[in-house]
Amino acid sequence: MYTLLFFDDWHLHNRINLERQIGKPKLIPESIFIDPIADSSWGYPTVIKDEEKDIWRCYYQGETNDSGHHVPLIAESKDGIEWNLPDLTNTVKLKKRYAPNQLFEVEYFSEWCGVFLDPNAENTNERMKAFINLRPKRKKISGIGQNEAPTLVGKLATSGDGIKWDIKKNVIWHPTGADPGMFAYWNPYSNSYFISVRPHLADRRQALSETKDWKDFSPPVLLMQPDAQDTASSLFYGMPVIKYEQIFIGLLWIYHTDPIIKWDDKFQGLLEMNKGDDLSRVMGKIDCQLTYSLNGLHFQRTIREPFIPNGEPGDPTSGCIYPSSIVNIGEKIRIYSSASSGEHAQIRSNPSSRQGSILMHEMRKDGFIYLEPPGGTGELNTKWILWKSDEISINASVPRGDIILEIMDHNGDIISGYSYSDSIPLRGDSVDFTPKWNSGKKLSELNGKVIKIGLRISNGRLYAIRGNYQFLTVVESRKYINFGEIPETRLGF
Repeated sequence: MYTLLFFDDWHLHNRINLERQIGKPKLIPESIFIDPIADSSWGYPTVIKDEEKDIWRCYYQGETNDSGHHVPLIAESKDGIEWNLPDLTNTVKLKKRYAPNQLFEVEYFSEWCGVFLDPNAENTNERMKAFINLRPKRKKISGIGQNEAPTLVGKLATSGDGIKWDIKKNVIWHPTGADPGMFAYWNPYSNSYFISVRPHLADRRQALSETKDWKDFSPPVLLMQPDAQDTASSLFYGMPVIKYEQIFIGLLWIYHTDPIIKWDDKFQGLLEMNKGDDLSRVMGKIDCQLTYSLNGLHFQRTIREPFIPNGEPGDPTSGCIYPSSIVNIGEKIRIYSSASSGEHAQIRSNPSSRQGSILMHEMRKDGFIYLEPPGGTGELNTKWILWKSDEISINASVPRGDIILEIMDHNGDIISGYSYSDSIPLRGDSVDFTPKWNSGKKLSELNGKVIKIGLRISNGRLYAIRGNYQFLTVVESRKYINFGEIPETRLGF
């Protein structure tokens, strides 16, 4: 099964009067969660549904006054919307516990994020992975009465049930830690795992590290950095990545640092907390842009506008938004984020304001990017495809318009009975429209043939085209037609 999404035009011969638009996920107000114990609950949530126990779990980090630093926490839910805190006091024994929902010790702990459910784990006790940063005890620098510069070490934690975690002392996934934003995903095209990280401590760009065995990790290789289309004050704070159908989608956190802030401007407490630092690179808002990749290695941005923007002043997302977890649920997609009404670092300077929260947005299936005619009717034609399916599925919203389809052969000639005039218009809103023709023709009659699909839409939005088909190059199509040479399946391309 292949799903044609419209992040680019690579699989299209033409696109006429169809504009590419970015989806607008809707905030679900009842999902807003503020940890009643932690002083802030803004730490990069990962939401996973335990199908066996029919329970949702949210892994995140918060801060408490008595701990003085981040604490690894968990919340649970029956529906993934309203959350409660489990009491792990008798389940997970700790030397020092700062919260009943704390998962492991926090001595030297800096932060964690990106819990990953490993689809290929051979050891069930290690089916869940998480990346943590530890801050080793610092030594005094002789003669000047100061501690040596702060450092982080990236460690791996594993768990079988998501409750009891084991920190692998001999595994270092990042020599300087990622500070923060470290997210893993499985890449079936390379048969390996990739970790989206920063290249180095405090280096706010995006890199990739690779592993096949969770023991040896390649050095981070630079993936993305702000370019000439970004403002000079932009930084890339993190980028969670998920595999969605045949492509990879990244949620790029854009950090808009304040280029004009002065030492005595803005927020009480920041001057002392960041003494010796450049406050212009500490303060600022964070939002999110979409990136995508066909192979999980090379990422691009289709539309450079916020996928999830900051809210209005006073809203939970008015300062920073960190989308970090995507969950498919039926015909909808849920996106879980941490957020704050204050700018970056402000919550730490004034934790009593309780600015931090965890929340969820929803959108329709395939709703990341869509095509829409700005007025009247738009049309597209695909490149050559080898048809292997009985039917085709269209994800579209056309409440005031319609969609019609035609099928062409490898020469571009319309196949009898599959013309636009034969097509029965699709109307309404569905993630799974099934096109039909007045001729009674079915696409199953074209199995094994090289075809092109034409689609015409008026007053609507087109999200995806699904079917059991394979895109071909010109050479592949000619070899198949002339010699019956079956083209090799090129995953992700």
